[in-house]
Amino acid sequence: MDSRTPTTIARPSLSLRSGTGAPIFESRPGQPTRIRRNPSRAIAALSWDGGPRRVFGQVLNVSLSGCLLCTESSIAEGTELSFEITVIGDSREVPYTLQGVVRRETREEGRRAYGVEFLPRSSQERQTVQALYAATA
Repeated sequence: MDSRTPTTIARPSLSLRSGTGAPIFESRPGQPTRIRRNPSRAIAALSWDGGPRRVFGQVLNVSLSGCLLCTESSIAEGTELSFEITVIGDSREVPYTLQGVVRRETREEGRRAYGVEFLPRSSQERQTVQALYAATA
């Protein structure tokens, strides 16, 4: 093979299906992975640069990689968010403080919903994501 010949690298594809408890399938070459979303009873207080001071929404489901968030506010895809999630009925008194980015907009029961990917930037933030996921299981 000539070293100047371009090579094609297969990229993983991500297929999303909406709905509470719907699995996410992330395909990797030769090995599909199933990521489970936990339905949740949680509220979120969120903010972002250039947005209103604070917006509230309902967290419909949570996975280790993100959540589905319903709110009446408009948020553009690609917007980075700071948010606090409080799980209703959780014994933890402090909300889960996280960072994320809006990856998609959808509709759930006629309401605007956003698929948010968590952006843990430290091991402490990764532990927070895992604790949130466990609290909603």
